[in-house]
Amino acid sequence: MFRSKDTLDRAFDALIGREIRNLNTHLPKRRRTLNELLKVADPTIEAIAGSSILLKSSELQDLAQNVPQEYHDRVKLPFVILRRMDFGKSVYTVSGDRIEEFTVKKILGMTDLDYHDMYRDKEQTFLYKPHVTELLNRFHSLVVITFGVPRELADYALSRD
Repeated sequence: MFRSKDTLDRAFDALIGREIRNLNTHLPKRRRTLNELLKVADPTIEAIAGSSILLKSSELQDLAQNVPQEYHDRVKLPFVILRRMDFGKSVYTVSGDRIEEFTVKKILGMTDLDYHDMYRDKEQTFLYKPHVTELLNRFHSLVVITFGVPRELADYALSRD
């Protein structure tokens, strides 16, 4: 775990960690499966701040056409795309389970593998601004963008609360 040497550095680290968490109050409290969301008339998910994230039924139907039926109960939404400030400008990763990362790769045409082969692809996926733009253009209501901090700072900030 990262430990700053002086009080001012520790205070600054804690402040940055809290501000990042405040920026992310739009994130879902709990994600729901594609299968669950397809069954409701007005699919919504509660955000951390208490507001509702409205998911478009047309986008859910489009996604369902692209994901094999047997995986509908495993793909959790919304997709959480993490802006990785620790990797440099405009670098993103997919947060969540392997199936969400694989689904995003399939949507973006970044893999030719079938869903039953998804675990053969072991490399972490990095997305860049054009990928995120394409994803948002196609599934705007099914995607939330979050901001990340270096793991050391996130661990430190959490231990200060």
